Amino acid sequence: MKSITQQLADFTVQVKFDDIPQPVVHEAKRVILDSLGCALAGMVTDKGSLSVKLAQRLGGPPEASIVGARDKVSFAQAAFANGELINALDFDAILRPLIHVTPFVIPSALALGETQKSSGQQFILATVLGHEVSCRVGAGMSNPRKIISEGPDRGKMEWLPVYGYSANVFGSAAAAGKMLGLDNTRMAHAFGIAGYNSPVQASAQWHHSGTDALTKFASGGWIAQTGLTAALLAEMGYSGDVGVLDGEYGFWRYAGSEIWRPERVMRNLGREWHLLNIRYKLYPCCGIIQASLDCLTDLMEEKHLEAKEIEKIQVWLDPHSEMPLWQNRNIGNEVQAQFSVPYVIAVGASALSRGKEWQEPATRSSAEIQQLMERVSFSTHPEFGTAALSNPAAQMARVEVQAKGRTFNKETDFTRGSATPEIARVGDEELEAKFRRNALGVIPKQRIGKVIKAIWSLEQLGDISKLMSLLAR
Repeated sequence: MKSITQQLADFTVQVKFDDIPQPVVHEAKRVILDSLGCALAGMVTDKGSLSVKLAQRLGGPPEASIVGARDKVSFAQAAFANGELINALDFDAILRPLIHVTPFVIPSALALGETQKSSGQQFILATVLGHEVSCRVGAGMSNPRKIISEGPDRGKMEWLPVYGYSANVFGSAAAAGKMLGLDNTRMAHAFGIAGYNSPVQASAQWHHSGTDALTKFASGGWIAQTGLTAALLAEMGYSGDVGVLDGEYGFWRYAGSEIWRPERVMRNLGREWHLLNIRYKLYPCCGIIQASLDCLTDLMEEKHLEAKEIEKIQVWLDPHSEMPLWQNRNIGNEVQAQFSVPYVIAVGASALSRGKEWQEPATRSSAEIQQLMERVSFSTHPEFGTAALSNPAAQMARVEVQAKGRTFNKETDFTRGSATPEIARVGDEELEAKFRRNALGVIPKQRIGKVIKAIWSLEQLGDISKLMSLLAR
């Protein structure tokens, strides 16, 4: 019997554009639009701009574009910079079970596709397969947090000591390998090379330390570049471990998983597509705070409240918020701004547009925001864990606002932008509006509509380098 590694490689090689259901094709275009917009907005951040400067410094042959920049660099450097840019604001989409996938997957396909003048259909196909491979490898591994399902502690959370985003290296390699047209054998070698060079799983350290590091949970750029490099080496004949996902000592083990369930990796392969479960962010911040912001936004609008009228805000949300990273009240850079619950809630209560303005230095140092942060308190929603036992996608959140001498409450069990329930879904028009906000001031205004039009008709585009030229500064 073939190894799981080879079966995934065979699947990646054999699937053609016409095999992808139309709803999945459309979702791929939606996530491409959303991700490129996030990359454009990421140009204003330290994490994004410094990564772009490094890519330009390392240079190389002018093969591929950095989103929102002028000059081309090598496709390896473009993949690095674009991965960092997509995730710079933490505004990119979420896809279970790995949560962040897009910054690790799209850049390798985009860089190689532009270099080779690949078609829009090829780019869509590589995007779909990259997300699928990442999610399927992740599905076979432990969830970073376990919910106690029985006894007096039912609903309480426990976290693994080791977890992270390293499984995305397989999605990056799949996307790059598909763009290169690797055969079954070379694709399996690409997976083997990528798996051996995947980064250590450092997310737990980051969550518990509360560090102000720009590295965040993992580098989108480095993982995208690693998958691209693995595919290129495999194309040249460099061999990798074609059983990297298999056996007692496979990737799952050295990535810190407690289990390996290959049946989950292969279940309904080619019939069920993970991309259809993607959740788009409506606010530039960590995903666990988004449902709380939905409640707060509704209260502010329904009750006609202004930030200056607020006496106190109490929030109940995801138990992740108990970790130091989310507790921080000293906001020194954009990454701290993305994960601080009191900061995000304070900004959400203000009249700022939902975009890069949330993390700009002027906002972070605003006296009004800092004063409102002092009136924000938060704790775990008591029903969060039990709700998640019934529905892993549930995001229980509750907000209580004291203002005008009264107390206002709002509660939800899902986050807007989710694939389900239907009422939570974000339409194409709302994604377009988000893209326009993110692109404004980065590329010429008259080009923004052209980019949107090009992406909605991406399967008809013969050469995606035309799309990238529209995204240049």
